[in-house]
Amino acid sequence: MDHSTHQIAQATDALTATSAHPPQIPSADELITALSDLATIAGLLGQLATQTRRHLAAWATVDAHLRQAELHAGDLRRSLHHACATFAFTTSPPTVA
Repeated sequence: MDHSTHQIAQATDALTATSAHPPQIPSADELITALSDLATIAGLLGQLATQTRRHLAAWATVDAHLRQAELHAGDLRRSLHHACATFAFTTSPPTVA
């Protein structure tokens, strides 16, 4: 199983898991990792939309929707990366100059 597939499997497991125990509050590092993983998944969705669009190039109406999906996935990936960077910056300890 490659790294991307493993991340998707972990995300799916986390979303579908049921537990008798209340969820623990994740650490800042875990939240940064989760945001980064979500950005990776969004990037993968964009890549899949691109590949599918190439396979269905003859279907003009499908092509337009897949192109729009690519753009949305790209926007989502960028937003998640920005959220990750902002969260990492705001949660990092101040540096002494």
